[in-house]
Amino acid sequence: MTAEQLVAAALPTGEMGDSDWHPVAVREPRRGDGEYEVSDPACGRLLEAAGARRPSQPSPAVVGQTFNWNDDLWGGNSTLASYGNSGAVAVFDQVREGLSNCRYYEAPAPTTVYKGTVTAGEAPPLGDEAVQFEVVAPSEMGPHVTQYTVVRSGSVIATFTKLSVGDDRVRAFPPAMIAQQIDLLRQAQS
Repeated sequence: MTAEQLVAAALPTGEMGDSDWHPVAVREPRRGDGEYEVSDPACGRLLEAAGARRPSQPSPAVVGQTFNWNDDLWGGNSTLASYGNSGAVAVFDQVREGLSNCRYYEAPAPTTVYKGTVTAGEAPPLGDEAVQFEVVAPSEMGPHVTQYTVVRSGSVIATFTKLSVGDDRVRAFPPAMIAQQIDLLRQAQS
């Protein structure tokens, strides 16, 4: 799929009354993409593949969208990356391999060292294959938790991230929205 086709297949903005959805934006490759500066290379590969920043030929078409919910300060994001059929399978294999080998990493942050612990979760039964994991790091405000849901649907990998900081409960990216996005991608590729 092209970037334009991904934009057309993204979740429509403003469909739910309790949220503020930002327009879908095409992500242009940046110099240095694919270079996560983390202490464990397996974790770097996991984060690069999940975030559509692993170097691949040809480069994927990538779009992103930001979501803010009225009762949630931290919001979430989706990234849709189209690789072509064999490319999507290979990148998803990199996600799965990284998840099986990554447990903890450190990375430079603006004021301290980010210390992330990675824990695999139960994958949702969506798309052709899916994984879910969390990265938890201590912060002055309490636990900094980023939940990742990564789903391959045909030639597209959709990654949904949801941040929670200092909350007693980890908030997840709404499963109904993930399912709706995967259905839109399936329809666009048929």
